[in-house]
Amino acid sequence: MPFLHPALEKAAATLGPLRTAGERLGAPDPVAALRQIDCSPPAIRESARTLSSGRDVLVTARLAFESGAHRAERRWGGEPAALFRARADELDVHYRQAAEAAARTAAVGLDLADLLDRLASETATEVTRIAGTAVAAAVAVEAGDRSTDVVEPVLAACAAVVRAVEAGVTTIAETISFLEPFGTPVLPFD
Repeated sequence: MPFLHPALEKAAATLGPLRTAGERLGAPDPVAALRQIDCSPPAIRESARTLSSGRDVLVTARLAFESGAHRAERRWGGEPAALFRARADELDVHYRQAAEAAARTAAVGLDLADLLDRLASETATEVTRIAGTAVAAAVAVEAGDRSTDVVEPVLAACAAVVRAVEAGVTTIAETISFLEPFGTPVLPFD
């Protein structure tokens, strides 16, 4: 299965010999580890742009509603007009809140896409570097050599790849705590 992020796809290709040698030694699969940080920043950016477009629709709808409410209010008078205005103002607040939330969420989506893109690229670079340090040892293990001089670098490289990915995943988990407020609905469901 191909990776979503091109830098991770390229890094996975460099892990072939290390992966094969690691399998023979019972080491963690570096390619499987790399999948834990796989992402598609362009898809997240597209979702954020779509959300931003939705915000524009909300703003347009709010302005149209407000215009219609003013026209209706001018034609009525007294208590019905005041009651209508109070309800229209409540709805206007909801429109504004929803549009503001959509704008904030879209901005967060773009920031999240940038963060994931950066972490995937940095992890891919680190993993490629790690794999490069163990190429000769991995080839030797594939050829049947089980001496400590070749086994230890392969095991160490596989473990280092896993740690590099775990560090990226931890960074993501720590950084995206700012998404928690977005789990609360803006508009009431009653």
